[in-house]
Amino acid sequence: MDIKNFDVLIIGGGPGGSATALALKKSGLRVAIIDKSTFPRDKVCGELIHRRGIRTLGELDPELEQAFRTFPKTAILKYTRAHFKGQSILFKWVNESYTCPRMSLDKFLLDWVKDHTNTQVFTGITPDKITTDDDGVTVTIKDSDIVFKGKMIIGADGAQSTVGKQLTVKVMDKEHYLGSVRAYYSGIKDIQEEVSEVFFNTKFNLNYFWVFPERDGLANVGFGMLASDISQNKVNLKDTFYQYFKETPELGARFAEAKAEGPLEGFGVPLGSNANVITSGERFMLIGDAASLSNPLSGTGIGNAIVSGKLAAQQVERCFSNNDFSKEAMKEYDAILKRAIIDELTASFKAQKMLGKMPFMLHVVFFAAKFPRVKKMIQKFV
Repeated sequence: MDIKNFDVLIIGGGPGGSATALALKKSGLRVAIIDKSTFPRDKVCGELIHRRGIRTLGELDPELEQAFRTFPKTAILKYTRAHFKGQSILFKWVNESYTCPRMSLDKFLLDWVKDHTNTQVFTGITPDKITTDDDGVTVTIKDSDIVFKGKMIIGADGAQSTVGKQLTVKVMDKEHYLGSVRAYYSGIKDIQEEVSEVFFNTKFNLNYFWVFPERDGLANVGFGMLASDISQNKVNLKDTFYQYFKETPELGARFAEAKAEGPLEGFGVPLGSNANVITSGERFMLIGDAASLSNPLSGTGIGNAIVSGKLAAQQVERCFSNNDFSKEAMKEYDAILKRAIIDELTASFKAQKMLGKMPFMLHVVFFAAKFPRVKKMIQKFV
């Protein structure tokens, strides 16, 4: 066997995994990132990144934040236009947000890790069996004699996390899981690069259609709804996506000359509203989608992946300092994660359920937001 020894094994080289490695830069620990893909690689998602995630990258490395903001593939969004049954409201956010294709974003961040840390990065190899014991963690690689050993492992490997499946009991709860589809479009009429757009609909409980501008004249366009509503109403997501253009006159007119740049692809989003999700245990922690940290109201999760990566790295340092990698020690990570991210996601879930059960509240929100003082209050919460 080709045994490779490290202190920390990070499974997944996306934004969360890269953030964890960056946060461990000065720890003195031997860190490895392992990813089954070679980069650049695409990951289907909405690609909206809230300010908090990028600010966290800046806390880890100030030069990285500036480099991201000036990265040619980064679009900076300062407004959101919300639509509902012919009504439209433009919000100017206190905190800007961003879009960047995952094909470009993930490679950009992983390259930064390679260039600015001592992390060893292994791509194109697939973790197979993961075990933990009193001595540490062992990861075998599929169709290979390579074996990785470490003291701790971080699951940053997405919604279908291998780490999560093997070290916890993971069951998909349709009440806390979003089914979505996404495609890239060019040639959309009246699109503005600084303005993201959402079109709310209450046909099958609360759901929304998004248009998120990207650079080079492209937009990330998608639609998502709870898996429980998909099952209950026997919804075909791809058919419903195209139905939006027929049932929403403004969308139909603006997409009349638009061109799909690639296929319409589906993806699932585990939402951060399920109290039964396990986020840590003996010698391991889960971050990002592996820990179900996407926002139930907006479906966004990249920023929370980055923030949870930083929090996991801080817990790693505490564990090594105390030489304690027990399940009990990891409860500190769970508690901090709850205060920093999960409590907010729980509140978003309650708002999502309320609007779904009482769709008239959307009319109230849209009416109230016409008044500058109310509109300003709403903007402060995003």
